[in-house]
This record gives sequence, C-alpha cells and structure tokens, in this order.
Amino acid sequence: MKTKLLFASLLCTTNVYASCGSSFCAVNTHWDTQGLVNDDGLRIDLRYSYAKADIPRVGSAKVAKPLPTDPSLSGAEVENMRTINQTLTMDLDYAINHQWNIAVGLPWLMRDHAHQIGDPSLTIVEQKSFSALGDIRVVGNYKLDSDHHAGSGVRLGLKLPTGSTNLEMVPGTPLESSLQPGSGSTDAILGAYYHQDVADSVWGWFVSGQMQTVLQTRNDYRPGNDVTLDAGAHYELSPALTGLLQLNAQFKGRDGGLNPGANPHSGGRSLNLSPGLSFAVAPRTKLYGFVQLPLYQYANPDPAGSPYGQLTASWSASVGVSQTF
Repeated sequence: MKTKLLFASLLCTTNVYASCGSSFCAVNTHWDTQGLVNDDGLRIDLRYSYAKADIPRVGSAKVAKPLPTDPSLSGAEVENMRTINQTLTMDLDYAINHQWNIAVGLPWLMRDHAHQIGDPSLTIVEQKSFSALGDIRVVGNYKLDSDHHAGSGVRLGLKLPTGSTNLEMVPGTPLESSLQPGSGSTDAILGAYYHQDVADSVWGWFVSGQMQTVLQTRNDYRPGNDVTLDAGAHYELSPALTGLLQLNAQFKGRDGGLNPGANPHSGGRSLNLSPGLSFAVAPRTKLYGFVQLPLYQYANPDPAGSPYGQLTASWSASVGVSQTF
C-alpha cells in the first residue's frame, strides 16, 4: 500500500441546504475509489466531524439575523441562533476481490439546535440536543480498470431509513425534518471516478462524481436530490506524511412533501477548498485531518419571499484513523 496515495480520497463538504443549518463535514474514506488499496481484506475507518451553522444567508449574500421582536414573526420559529453538528462515523470496507468491494457506513449524530420564537414582548428560546444513529449507507464499488498508477470505476448503493424521524423540539412540536437523525427515505447512490498517479513524481490526482436521489419516501417527506463533484491532488512530503488538497462542489435540491416538517426554504450549492494531512503511525494505521473553507455558498431563497436566510457554516473539520487488516 503506497503511503503517498492512502488519503487522497478524503473530502469535506459543508452543506448549506437547511434553513436551520444541517451543516456537517463529511469525509469519504472509500480508498478503493481512488485506487489507493490494492489488497483484499477489511479496512475500518473511524472519524469525527464538526460544523457550526450560525451565519444566515440568502442566495450568495450574508444577511442580518432576524429579531424575534419583529411583529411579522410573532409565533413563528426564528432561525437566528445556531445548529452544531458533530458526527462520529465508522466505515467498514471489505474487498471481496480485485474488482469488487462493499462498504457500510454507520453514522452516530450529535446535534444541538436552538432558535427563538417570535414575540414582540418576550424572548423565548427553544433548544433540542440529541445523540442518535443516523441513516446507514451500503455501497458497492466495481473497478472497470485499475493498476498501480491509474484506474476508474463505478459505485452503486443505497441509503437506508435507519435513523429516527419523530424527535420533537418541545412536546407536541416535531423537529424539522432536515434536522432529524434520519430522513425516512430509501435513496439510490450512483457514482463514478477516475484516478491517476503522475509518472516519476510524488504527485497524484483524482476526479469523482456522485448523485443521491430518493427511491421511496415515508411520512410525506422527500429530501432534495444531492450531487457532489470532487477533484483533488496529493503530494508526498515524507515517507510517512502526505499533503492533501481538494476542491469539492455540492448541489442540493429543495426538500419537498406534505409533511409539516418539510421545509421548502432549503437547498443550495457550494464550492469548498479542503486542505489536509495524513500521517502513517504504523504500516497499516493512518491518522488524518482536514479543514474545509467555503469558497462559495448559495442558499436557496425562501419561495414565500421571506428576507431571512438559511444558517450556514463558515468552516468545518474532520479527524480520523484508518486501520487495514
């Protein structure tokens, strides 16, 4: 296994698609999609991600936080505080043979959301914190062609409705659907990739794309389609230390459905720069970290015409450890 290649496939994506700010830093550790693992066997990746969404945005512009004393907001949720998202994810990746492998992603979500209720005379704060299992992903990867220097393939899989969808903000008031541990939907995942190691060089690069779309819904809630496009490069700084740099684009459609928790004031697009490092502490054990900085964020405006925006994050980060057996 080449140390200089091992962590080139990491990515962090700060999502800006929920009015309450369901931002998170997601790390992709399916190393085989970048041609980084050539041996059969089991790989386990454990990572922690953090993002805090507290900046309201309409379109590409930051806007002032709404005041709960605004008479027009009386009795309504005022998204002027924050959503803190922490995720602990375990990926189990098993290479069946040279061409096929299967990966299972198990996310544990730790979310803290707070907003105010519009009232001209009172300041009412509602807060919800929870730790719960999210939606599990099962994805297979098929290599179309691959050697030690270049390769391509496709990824096919499902996101399963394993996360809870019935948490309440306060008794009798459902938590917004995009903030629940799970979406309640079964989604199809389809992706493709290409990677190449530059000949006689310590450089390498990759490109990849993936789409996630709903196959089956529950409770009249339909999450928007999600498309990600990524390009990245890596550089061997030493036999154990590798520098990483990625450019990650994401496009998220508006959520839909008749569920009261489905918020049409959602969706958007983003372009993010993700520098990082990986360090081999042992031949089969690697530590890594990424910080993500948004270059461009666009939050879909409220179709009802509200001037108040979606909460977005100014940065996010992930750290993790990967072990090959």
